[in-house]
Amino acid sequence: MKSPSRCQRDFSRAQLLNEVVPNPRKWYDPQADHTRKLCGNTSSEELTFLAKPEPTGRLYRCSRGSPMEPTYDLIILGAGPAGLTAGIYAARARLRTLVLGSRPGGKPLMYEQIGNYPGFPGGVTGAQLMTGMLQQVSDLEVDRVWENATALSLGQEYKQVWVGSQEYLARALILATGSDPIPLEVPGAAEYEGRGIYYCAHCDAPVFRVMEKSKAAVVGGGDSALYTALYLTKYAEEVTVVHRGSQLRASKAAQEAVLSHPAIRILVNRQVVEVRGDRTHVSSLILRDPETAQTSQLSTDGVFVGIGQRPNSSIAEGLVRLDPDGFILVNNRMETSAAGVFAAGDVIQKSLRQIVTAAGDGAVAADSATKFLQEKSL
Repeated sequence: MKSPSRCQRDFSRAQLLNEVVPNPRKWYDPQADHTRKLCGNTSSEELTFLAKPEPTGRLYRCSRGSPMEPTYDLIILGAGPAGLTAGIYAARARLRTLVLGSRPGGKPLMYEQIGNYPGFPGGVTGAQLMTGMLQQVSDLEVDRVWENATALSLGQEYKQVWVGSQEYLARALILATGSDPIPLEVPGAAEYEGRGIYYCAHCDAPVFRVMEKSKAAVVGGGDSALYTALYLTKYAEEVTVVHRGSQLRASKAAQEAVLSHPAIRILVNRQVVEVRGDRTHVSSLILRDPETAQTSQLSTDGVFVGIGQRPNSSIAEGLVRLDPDGFILVNNRMETSAAGVFAAGDVIQKSLRQIVTAAGDGAVAADSATKFLQEKSL
C-alpha cells in the first residue's frame, strides 16, 4: 500500500456540510469535482476521498492511493484518555494507527469540573479536556472508528481485531477499554435503576431541581463516592454517604471536604440490603449494621452508587493475564503477558485511577509499542 501523502488533511465539516454520506467508510470517485477542489490537482497519482464520523459531525480526508487496507502498525481499543493519548504518541512516532471505541472521549466527557488535571489552575470541564484530545488525534490523522471491537485473535505476526464483520490487522495492540461502575446488587436496585438509582451524578443530579427539600444518598466510601456527595450538594438539601466499612477509603482531601460540609452526613458500618420505592421511584434504603445485625430505614429521593469499577476486559480473557477482579496485569512498560499487546488506563491493575494516570499509561504504552515494532523490524 502506498504511503499517505503529506498533503493529507482533514476538512472542516462546514466545507461539506451538505454532502450526503450514507456509508461513513465509502471511498469516493477520485474524478469527482469536489475531490479535486479539496485535494488539489494531482495528475501523477489517484486521489481518493474518505468520510469519517466524528463526535461533533463528519470530517473528510484526502488520501492518495487505493482504498484503505485494514492493516495497521497499531490498533488501540478504547477512546478515553488512555486510548487517545496513546493515539497521539503513536501518530507522532509515525505509526499507522487506528483507534476503536464507541465512546469517543470516554467517561471524562460527563465530568462537569476536573480540578486536579495539571495545567488548569481553575479547573477544566471534561468536555473541554477531551474535545482537545480528540482534536489532537484528528489533527495527527489517526484513523478512527467509533465502534467497539467485538473479538480479538493474537497471531504471531499480526493481531486480528473484528468490529462486527469488519476485520482489521495490526502488528501491535493497546487495550485501553476502561472500566464501568459496579452495580448495586440488592433487591430493588435493578428495578429502580434510572428511577432513583443512578451511577452518574453529573448526568442525573439535576433531577433534584424539581423536588422540594430533596434528600440524596451516596453508597460507597472512596474518592468517587465522596466527590459525588460534594457535587450533589448543589442540587439536594441533604446528602447522606453510606459506607459498609468502619472507615472511609477516600483521600484525606476528599474526607476533609466532606466532613466539613454542613449538608453532608456520614453513616459507616452500614450495608445497603434493599432498595424500596412506590413502584415509580425510590423512596428509601434498608440498611444493616454488620456488627449488630440491626436494620434501619433511610428515606431518600435518589441513590448514587459509587462502590467501585469493573474492568472492560472480557474481550481479552484467555489472551492476556488478568487479576482475580479482571484487571489486566502489566509491567512498568505497560506490556501484558502477550507479545505485542499492551494495556493502559482504568482497565489495568493499579492503585490510582485518574485521568492524568490514564494519559500517562497511554503515553508509555504507545512508546513501548513503538519500540516493540522497531525491534521487530531489525
